[in-house]
Amino acid sequence: MTLESPSFRRAVALLCVALMGTACAGSRPAPASAPVMHHVDSGRTQWVLRPSEAYDALCMLNLLRGDAFYTRFYPAEYQRFSALLEPREHVALAHLTERMGKQGGKMVGPFLTLVFSVTGPTTVEGLAATVADDAAWSRMREDFLATSYGREDGFALMEDVRGDLGVLLAFLARVEFPRIWRAEYLPQVEQAITGLAAKVTPHDVVGWNEGVLGRKLQVPAVNAHVLKFAKPHGIRVTGWNFLTDATYPADVTVKTAVHELLHPPFAREGVLDAKLSSLEADPYFQRLVREHDPAFGYTTARGLTEEDCAEAIDVYVSERQGLLRRRDGQPLTGAEFFRDHDDGMHVLAFVLYEELKRAGPSRAGTYEDFLLGLFERGVLQPGGLERRFRASPGHYPVKALGEAAAP
Repeated sequence: MTLESPSFRRAVALLCVALMGTACAGSRPAPASAPVMHHVDSGRTQWVLRPSEAYDALCMLNLLRGDAFYTRFYPAEYQRFSALLEPREHVALAHLTERMGKQGGKMVGPFLTLVFSVTGPTTVEGLAATVADDAAWSRMREDFLATSYGREDGFALMEDVRGDLGVLLAFLARVEFPRIWRAEYLPQVEQAITGLAAKVTPHDVVGWNEGVLGRKLQVPAVNAHVLKFAKPHGIRVTGWNFLTDATYPADVTVKTAVHELLHPPFAREGVLDAKLSSLEADPYFQRLVREHDPAFGYTTARGLTEEDCAEAIDVYVSERQGLLRRRDGQPLTGAEFFRDHDDGMHVLAFVLYEELKRAGPSRAGTYEDFLLGLFERGVLQPGGLERRFRASPGHYPVKALGEAAAP
């Protein structure tokens, strides 16, 4: 589908009609009142908790693809909105899944929210305007390509699904998703935010991370966008922003903030880049990249390396701060977390986590220095990752590689 095609023009026209007089029609409805934000002072961390119609809408588009990885969390909502889909919208969803999910290897919802985040989106109308207007689309492309994510991923996937997004955002307008979101979902989210605001006060996530990274983070505010449709993810988007779900316990949202502030955990350049590249050629690491369930993401070696280097700090900090919990509220060790999380695929993160524990909170220097030291001492060796992992008393069967637990 192209921007010149009749189907795309019909989608844009339908959206303009459904939005009842936007700039397409030359008049604008009175704006709805902005959702309430909560500001919380936690030492080095300034929390901002807010809802987001736009991010929830993008997560809804992901849900409508019908992937059981998501529909299991929202069966009623999926049935409600998918029943209203027309043939052209099914075609758009199928192409979005094929091009971005299967061919591009992306988690569709998280990737869409990441890209659109450079525009600071707030509403479905704003998302649709970005897709329909060439100048706005070009600004989004330029801003995304200027980020570390854009430099790695490029913008080709977004160009290929632009027409699909026009059709699908028109669908959300046609079925009055913005009105439903404000009337039914926003009150749930705002209630969750009020409770969350009282619970995040003791959690100085910026200060905790700075203690491990060995450097200051220039974070004016940690923006937690609390959503109705984020499950099962915590999602990092551009800037100091992340997405979390209204139903998550406070510990989960705080842990998500700890993790997402760590991306990227270092500037990957020079000697460190060369050392990590050699480690990524390790046959065991390559198996982890290739053989895990792609629904978890991390389908490139560089992507998995960054995630593991961040997750090692995340789990180390979260365990020390009492944020690792089972569903029944009982404490969870880092080793237990790694065994179960993403089918145990984050083996490198587990190794780094153990080394962080061994070094302890008095460790000096930067995280980059710490990693280079592990290479120098032979803790990290290309070709030796599996051996190092198996030598740990806390190692576990890696379900991602088909390893069965001992009977």
